[in-house]
Amino acid sequence: MEYTILILLLPFLSFLTLGIGGKWMSHRTAGLIGTVVLGVVAVLSYLTAGMYFTAPRLADGTYATLVPFTENLSIDLGILLDPISVVMLIVISTVSLMVHIYSFGYMKGERGFQRYYAFLSLFTMSMLGLVVA
Repeated sequence: MEYTILILLLPFLSFLTLGIGGKWMSHRTAGLIGTVVLGVVAVLSYLTAGMYFTAPRLADGTYATLVPFTENLSIDLGILLDPISVVMLIVISTVSLMVHIYSFGYMKGERGFQRYYAFLSLFTMSMLGLVVA
């Protein structure tokens, strides 16, 4: 579960990349960056869910609540993984990936295409952050 933080960082890095350098990119490049990053986030969400739900259960039969990275951080910041947050990671990343793919064709030729993808990545990161906070 060391890569769980990447589920939040990758969309933010996509936002920064597209927000800062997007106006010098072609529409295709900006769309591919946003879509590929969300594809990776979706895969990481599925891997997290697979590892979480195949882990041993507690004595009472429930799933453990995991808080990755708290022992490595010197501030009170962490990620909470319980069954509902893991399922919501999958739902949000999958729906967001589908929106990215759909928008690639829908927004073709529009002004502000790169900015749209930058804000779409920021929105996705915000939604994922709410789920694991």
